[in-house]
Amino acid sequence: MSGHDNLNVVKDAYLAYRERNFDALRNCLAEDVKWFAIGPPDLIPTAGTRYGRNQVERYFATLDRAEDIKSFEPQEFIAEGDKVVAIGELERFAVSTGSLLRSPWVHVFTLRNGRIIEFRSFYDTAAAVTALAGAVQSRPRNHSMAKAQVPVIW
Repeated sequence: MSGHDNLNVVKDAYLAYRERNFDALRNCLAEDVKWFAIGPPDLIPTAGTRYGRNQVERYFATLDRAEDIKSFEPQEFIAEGDKVVAIGELERFAVSTGSLLRSPWVHVFTLRNGRIIEFRSFYDTAAAVTALAGAVQSRPRNHSMAKAQVPVIW
């Protein structure tokens, strides 16, 4: 597939997750997908490596329980051969502490035969650990904030 075709698969995956359509997202993933999120797994619940569609589905369930997304937007895409890179910014609250995390992020996708075979996520893990510890700007605990409707989330 061309870089343009691979870019469309990645955009479809972002759209599927935004719409909480995991069946559509699964269709973007290879059976043996490798899914990596940077960070210490003992401190960041979404950190670590997962293998296969079922573990990726559990990754998203963990993500939804751990974070309340304020904004998450890819700002640019770079597609070349079997790689697609998405670069963006995020703001999210740690559910456990109410602390706000702001960070730039980079997602690197590798595709084969029109499916994502590898995903790697990089962002400011020091800020994530701080937010999970509750040591940054927090929102009031009794303030209920509806999940933001955001174009993409990872």
